[in-house]
Amino acid sequence: MSKTEQLLSALKENVGHWTCAYCGSNSGQPAATFRELKKLGYKFEEVAPNRWAKNQFCPKCGAERTHYKLLSLNPEFSEKPRITITASERKRILKIFGLKDAFTGASITSTPEIDHKEPWTRMEKDVDTKTLTDEEIKDNFQLLTREHNLLKDRACSSCKLTNKRPPLFDIHFWYEGDANYKGTCVGCGWYDGAEWRKQLNKKI
Repeated sequence: MSKTEQLLSALKENVGHWTCAYCGSNSGQPAATFRELKKLGYKFEEVAPNRWAKNQFCPKCGAERTHYKLLSLNPEFSEKPRITITASERKRILKIFGLKDAFTGASITSTPEIDHKEPWTRMEKDVDTKTLTDEEIKDNFQLLTREHNLLKDRACSSCKLTNKRPPLFDIHFWYEGDANYKGTCVGCGWYDGAEWRKQLNKKI
């Protein structure tokens, strides 16, 4: 059983109550496991806008731990299977993007993360990189630092709930459309950081 499956099982057993993520997943990085459940469409109580984690004492493990409260046994939208990116495909993708962060254009010195341009919650099905040309890889993916990928995840989650596209780095510019989500992510800086920078430079 994966860490994600372990945490989901623990949350379902305790649905409607705060559950220790450490005990539930036996993972030292419960936030990463939690994000997978969010992508699957499960609904959790928010302690603040776009924040679902609550630190409190866990009597089972005897420490202050991250807790989450699952609100429903069933996801809000259909589960989609993820297609694993193999080691060889990952190497290929990193080479295509030259280890450059899409949001800043700077070289990534930490471990780069391969990001779907269209967020998981908006996709009908996953994209199989093995079937794509290099140009199609560029159309569907971008590279981000860990920090930037987390920021994008929060922004896209907010957009999914409100249909309002948050501005990238608080710069109110969309190269197509505006702040209102109208069936496409194209034009949003979070969707394509490199194209967003290119179009913004044309403006200035």
